[in-house]
Amino acid sequence: MKLNIVSLDNPFPPNYGGAIDIFYKLKSLSGQGYKIYLHCFYSNRKPRPELESYCKQVYYYQRKSIIKSMFSLKIPFVVSSRHSKELLSNLLKNNYPILFDGLQGSIISQKDELSNRKKYLRPHNIESDYMNQLSRAEKNWIRKLGLRLDSYRYKGFEKKLNQYEAIFTIAKADQKFYQAYHNDVYLLNPFHGQDKVQSQLGVGNYIFYHGNFDVSENLKAASFLIKNVFNNICFPIKIAGKDALNKLQPYLNNTNIEIINSPNSEDMQKLILNAHINILPTFQATGFKLKLINSLFLGRHCIVNNAMIEPIPILDKLCIVGNSSDEFINKI
Repeated sequence: MKLNIVSLDNPFPPNYGGAIDIFYKLKSLSGQGYKIYLHCFYSNRKPRPELESYCKQVYYYQRKSIIKSMFSLKIPFVVSSRHSKELLSNLLKNNYPILFDGLQGSIISQKDELSNRKKYLRPHNIESDYMNQLSRAEKNWIRKLGLRLDSYRYKGFEKKLNQYEAIFTIAKADQKFYQAYHNDVYLLNPFHGQDKVQSQLGVGNYIFYHGNFDVSENLKAASFLIKNVFNNICFPIKIAGKDALNKLQPYLNNTNIEIINSPNSEDMQKLILNAHINILPTFQATGFKLKLINSLFLGRHCIVNNAMIEPIPILDKLCIVGNSSDEFINKI
């Protein structure tokens, strides 16, 4: 079987939710004998040779700048910045099915030249809702406005689905949403790369929170923990993630908190593995929280709030659930 995959981003390294799902999907399909022609959009995540181990061929497309993409009135910026004539040309070089992995890179699916091709969609969120909630958490007013505009534009764009044979959603709530606009919508929970539980016996010596701090959702959760939970306990605390030092510095006044800035995947796994508690609140119950899945496979105790497990409520049996700052402190 041969397959084109149009990826919303370069999935290597698999160090955030979307990249993790895409990378381990590639790895799984390759292991089943699929010959994959991978088409990656990218901005800061440069081409990596590691992907060639799982793909017949890899193409890369530089995302357009905001100046070139901002004037579309109906198309979200994150979508219009991924419009590529070169992508269309490369897809027309073969006649294999196309999986659009992420709604962000799917604008080309509407082209007449691809009308007779089998096309499938893997959305990673209900994007209009996701963008709206990100805008609420964002403090920079320019980014807040941009996110709000993209949320509005997505409301129309994410309903234009007739060109797809089928849609594979990441969470049950997403499936229910897309079933209103397409007849063939299937639940396909995320690929995460964990195949065995590695949780350690004994006692760890720190509490751990991690996330990509370029995402306002994670920054909001971390600042909540620092101000309302970590400043009121006397246990060692570690926080790790992309751009952690720069983004969290304004909130730090507790000497118990150690910041690990932009660790690689291997170091992040060790941090999760060796913690006594992985504490993972969120204020945005969208999508499927892969950092919770990783923490359950690798870590000891996981303290979460209801919003973290809302997309996958069955996980409450494996987590310790609290919601207020006092509840978090008592659970710790």
